[in-house]
This record gives sequence, structure tokens and C-alpha cells, in this order.
Amino acid sequence: MKLRTFSDVNMKDAVRQVRAALGETALILSERVTVNGVEVVAATDVPDPEAVVSDAIRNERLCGHAGTEPPSADMDLKTSDFNTPTDVSDYTAPTTLKESLLWHRIPEILVEDLTTATLSVSISKLVRFGSFSFSPGKSPLALVGPPGSGKTLSVAKLATRLVLAGNTPLVITTDRECGGGIDQLAIHTRRLGIPLLAAHDIKTLKRALNQRRNGQPVLIDTASVNPYSADTHAVLTELTSSTRAQLCLTVPAGHDTEESADIAEIFGKARTRMMIATRMDQARRIGNVVTAAACGLVLTEAGISDATVGGLVRLTPRILASRLAKRGDPPVADDAPSEQALSATDQGQSFESDLPTQQIKNRANLTHRHPVASLVQRATHPAALSAM
Repeated sequence: MKLRTFSDVNMKDAVRQVRAALGETALILSERVTVNGVEVVAATDVPDPEAVVSDAIRNERLCGHAGTEPPSADMDLKTSDFNTPTDVSDYTAPTTLKESLLWHRIPEILVEDLTTATLSVSISKLVRFGSFSFSPGKSPLALVGPPGSGKTLSVAKLATRLVLAGNTPLVITTDRECGGGIDQLAIHTRRLGIPLLAAHDIKTLKRALNQRRNGQPVLIDTASVNPYSADTHAVLTELTSSTRAQLCLTVPAGHDTEESADIAEIFGKARTRMMIATRMDQARRIGNVVTAAACGLVLTEAGISDATVGGLVRLTPRILASRLAKRGDPPVADDAPSEQALSATDQGQSFESDLPTQQIKNRANLTHRHPVASLVQRATHPAALSAM
């Protein structure tokens, strides 16, 4: 595999250079901002002759025993196969596992469910996992959440992933705070070479959505909302009814477990169906991620670094089980996954399926433990996006 470096004024033009020089199958390995724009490191799938010789020698050494053969070149080897952690809970005593789950601040009512089988299997029964679909014509994806929950950076990561995959998104922000998300997101979109549209109310948001071309993906970075404000439910439901967007809650890892459950319940009542776990690399205890997802949200991806390339990866039961079975510092993020591994998450499942019976039971238990006042019964006044 040969590495080549490409430089241009923005990411979009740099990727064009990569495709022209190396073809559509080229892998984007990294990117960084330079004085004159951006620099992209890409790799070709054409093997280096010296590397082929080295591999042959290595295979001969590895296969010195009778009856063994070197790995076939036709084997389907994916980066994700090597990066997927082993479910260490398979070899963890139940008592030790229970202690680890409690250390992560998972409520005892859920610990009982998570220790009845292998941890990854128990997690898959408790929480639904899914991935985003950015196929043509799909509904816009709007990231929502409290202040500082990681919405803007997550939008930047998703936009970067799409640009690298040659699927330019339409990026919209409803944040009007100077020095806030709009300025941060503008830096990222300029680097990517794509426009950033600002919408201040439902009317301007609809006007921005009319800029969508050929069913391209739409990412909406919404302004922060106070989960406990009387207008929050009205603002979020009006957002979905006016734009038909799918709402995705950003939940920072390491926050209070019960508070995260309360917030997940509130946003769930306001038609939020998905969830991204942010700052997984900055938290030792991640029990709040499981607890929030167990309230009925589809767990999609996790923020594992501040890098826009590879800083957001798909969460699976095995990855989550690996973290929960251990105590201590969060793992250091590995090298960014390949473009192919990232784009594989774009073929996601539908989020319209019903909740499993066990999950409904768990959600009811959590709601009982974490009572949330009915927002529907409050005298709310639709404030459109002017309240955001």
C-alpha cells in the first residue's frame, strides 16, 4: 500500500485530487489544516512490490508447520475486523462484572438484566443499535441536545465523513449565538469546501431546505435547548413536523446516570428516536450512555476523539461491553478507520420498528425510578425556532 499526500484550499477539492489520481477506491487516512488550506493523506490498494515480497517471506515463516497455508489474497479482511475489541465479559466472573457495571454507575435494576448472559448479548437485548442512512432522499438528520453536549462537533464529523465519501451534504445551523456553534461549524465547513446555511426560524429553515439538490444528505445543527424548559417539547415537535427531520440526541459520556435518563425521556417524548454518545474518550464511567439508550433511543455512534476524520465510530454491543467490563481510564483512540469502514455505516436500519418487550419493561422501570413531568400537559406555546 502506497501513501500519497494531496494539498488544496479545502477538503472537497483535495478529495477530488485523490479520486482523480488514485481512483474511487482510494482510502483517505488522515487530514490536517495547513496555512494554505488542508492536507490529505491517501492510500492506494495497489500493493507495493517490496511489500509483496515481505509478505511472502513472512507467510513462509508463519507457515513452517505441516498442513498450514498462508492467508489467501481473496479473504475478506476489513479494518473493523481487527479493531473490534474482544468481549472480555466472556471471561469475567459474574461478581467482578457486576462490580464493574456498578462502578460505571449503571442502576442496579439494569445490572440485574446485564448479568444474566454474556454482556454483549445482554446489552443487545436491553438497547437497540442502529446506524444513519444517508441514501438519496432520506429525511434530514437534526442533532439536538442541551448546551455543550457535542452537537456541533458531531455534525462536523458526519459532514467530513460524507465529503470524504464523495456525498456532499447540505449543512444547516439554527444557532444564532456569536462565538457559539455557528462560528465553530463555519470553520469546519470552510475547510470542507461546502456552504453553511443559517436559519433563525421555521420560515428560513424551510428556505434553507429548499437548497437541497438531488436528494443529498441534510445535517442540521440545532441550537441548544434546556431540557426542563416549558417550551422545549413544543420547539422540538415543531421542528420535526415542519422539516420531517429525524432527531438525534447527543449525550456526553460520564454525566450523571439519572440525569441522563431524565433527559433521554424528555427528548424521547418530543419525537427524538436516536442518540450519539459523545466524549467517550474523555470519561472513565459510561453507565449514563447505557441508561439513556435503555430509555428507548437507538444508539448509533460514539465520539472517540476530537478529530473530524475518524472521531466518530459506530457503536456495537461488543464495543460497549468491552468498555463496561473494564474499570479505569478510557482507551486511547486507534488510528482513524478507513473510508470504507466509515461508509459502511451509511446503510443503516429503519428506526420505525417497535421496541422489544424487554426494552419496554426496562423503560417503564426507568421512568418509574426517574419520574418526568408530562410535558404534553403543560401549557406550552409553540415558539418555532425563535426560541432556539
